[in-house]
Amino acid sequence: MIKRNLILFFVLVLIILITISCTRSISKDAELPLPDRKDIGMNIIDSERNIKFFSAHNQDEIFKLEDTIEEKYENALTMGGLGEVEYIEESSNFQVRDNSINYIDENGKTIVKDVKGVMINPPEASITDAYYHMSHYLNEEDVLFILLDGFGYHQYEYAIKNEYLPYLGKQVKATKALSVYKPVTNAGLAAMITGKYPIENGVYSRKQRELNVDSIFKFAEDLEKKAIYIEGNIGILKTEIEPVLNLDSNGDGFTDDEVYKSTMNAMEKDYNFIFTHFHGIDDCGHTYGDLSVETMEFIKRVDRYVEEIVSNWKGIVIITADHGMHSTEEGGDHGEFRYEDMVVPYIIMDGGNQFE
Repeated sequence: MIKRNLILFFVLVLIILITISCTRSISKDAELPLPDRKDIGMNIIDSERNIKFFSAHNQDEIFKLEDTIEEKYENALTMGGLGEVEYIEESSNFQVRDNSINYIDENGKTIVKDVKGVMINPPEASITDAYYHMSHYLNEEDVLFILLDGFGYHQYEYAIKNEYLPYLGKQVKATKALSVYKPVTNAGLAAMITGKYPIENGVYSRKQRELNVDSIFKFAEDLEKKAIYIEGNIGILKTEIEPVLNLDSNGDGFTDDEVYKSTMNAMEKDYNFIFTHFHGIDDCGHTYGDLSVETMEFIKRVDRYVEEIVSNWKGIVIITADHGMHSTEEGGDHGEFRYEDMVVPYIIMDGGNQFE
């Protein structure tokens, strides 16, 4: 009896070992990185939410936007990895090819290669409008441009609702403006000062610093306007005029108070055009998150700077952001095709005291 039980025991152990070995072999084979298993897809959003990530797996598959979503839309645009922007035509399609999704016309010709995302019912305004508004007003009056780095439209609305924006929250309501892909500072700044999308101005990521076209600073020079470009502690792009850099002289971890003082000093020197870049909202967003108390408190701090600057400016004021910010487990980030990163506030107002 004992001998029989021992035999059964050893047979059972052998079966278990064989089963485990087979399972491990199957699992290992299943995880092999096959070429056609690359995750191919694009984000589909509107100006208020991230609708879905559309994933495609079949090479040469052709589909239309309406095949991928249930939402109704009047118009839609697509953006590519080099900053291309194209409105979607009814006769056009998307095609999976070479491990990416491409936007093609009715004849199969590629219009946008490696589509990063589609936005349905996009805002009418774009951050590229900034160049044309600045150049338009510079012909008639002095212009102050305030860039609030990393300030998304959803943050703007949240700050107003929760009383973190006491000054700007009482002014004309900001319109929604579409940023560019990739929604990072280099690309956003280049788009604003040139009026061109990244595919044209040459700056489509954090790596590029050279512009392929003239900027608003060249336009101001040609008009013989006295212009100044006020930055944080580093220059972002190479422009026709050198930026005035501001180090964190008081060691508080931010340059915004120094940028504020530099801007106030510039207003005493009869400049016709002041371009001011605040970085602190973006810095706080990365560290603490886009809607955190810390970031909101810093937004309130910048709001006070903006109030003082705008109240002392006699001319037109344009305020916007290069990109927004979304939440992560570590804090916040940007650079993705999602509504939090891609939609920012855009304000045009008169300088002087705006309170009644």
